[in-house]
Amino acid sequence: MCPRTIFSDDWVNGDMPFPAFKNISRYFHLVKNVHLQGWGEPLLHPELTNMLAIAKAESCKASLTTNGMLLTREISEELIKKRLDTIVVSIAGAVRETHENIRCGSHFEQIIDNIRALADLKLEMRSKTPRIVLSFLMTKTNIRELPDAVGLAKDMGGNEFLAANLDYTPTQALDDLKVFSPDKADPLAGMHIDAARIKAREIKLSFRVYPLMMEEMIMCEMDPLRIVFISFDGCVSPCVYLNLPKRGFIPRIFRGTLNSVQRVCFGSIAEHDFMEIWNSEAYRDFRGFFARRMAVRRETFDFIDAFPSKDAMTAMFEKQESNLRENPLPAVCQTCYKAYGI
Repeated sequence: MCPRTIFSDDWVNGDMPFPAFKNISRYFHLVKNVHLQGWGEPLLHPELTNMLAIAKAESCKASLTTNGMLLTREISEELIKKRLDTIVVSIAGAVRETHENIRCGSHFEQIIDNIRALADLKLEMRSKTPRIVLSFLMTKTNIRELPDAVGLAKDMGGNEFLAANLDYTPTQALDDLKVFSPDKADPLAGMHIDAARIKAREIKLSFRVYPLMMEEMIMCEMDPLRIVFISFDGCVSPCVYLNLPKRGFIPRIFRGTLNSVQRVCFGSIAEHDFMEIWNSEAYRDFRGFFARRMAVRRETFDFIDAFPSKDAMTAMFEKQESNLRENPLPAVCQTCYKAYGI
């Protein structure tokens, strides 16, 4: 499922050079969270712990997402010492067969052992961090295992469970696996999610699930007004979905139709200062789409009385919808599932 595999002939691999990361870190005093993650496995980066140390030295919260295969005791101990705030480990099933059929080359039992070892190390070292989040990729082939996966997460020492959608589908085969729908949610998938939610409540595990129905968001979860993604080659973009380091266009299926968008890069930190890129006219114009949409929402709620009538509420939200149509999403975002709450 990883784009690196799907686009192997056109994919450009690489690690962000440490000097480039240090250059970016000059602006970490403006940053709340540094997520050390791109389109690869962060535990493979030879300078990961040094990058983490730099982020923490600037009082940033630091996090990463991993497949868990390289989460050895030595690495886990180092991540705890360096005060990593959150680690997200991706799983795709509650049993070995399901997980390994989806994540080829992965070893389910090894991942489970590694997570348990990390949780045990936290106790030994009397550390509350990193917060361990299990991210479960929901597909039609594994959704029935969601409640059992919640129980497994608690048993491993997890602090939170995230049920995530397959939100980037560049091929028809992948798009067919998604559990969410543009029009009508699958009631069976909803039943499995409800069962998982009840299970999480019973065992007192924080549980978050993405919706099964699409709804255009005023602000995408990637929030281009506050979030920036910088790829290993220094390309500065609004989000990871617009910044795949591959040759040619970025394909994506949206509502059953194959679309292609160009990689969005507002400049490279190898050639320009970050703030110069952030304040460039093109980047400001892109953020302007979302700034105007946020202004529409503020205007809507500014004119709602403390105790509005039902008719007044309906009229205001109808006006908001009309104003949003006049202030659409950027063209490159209109065919991305993340812009619709997925």
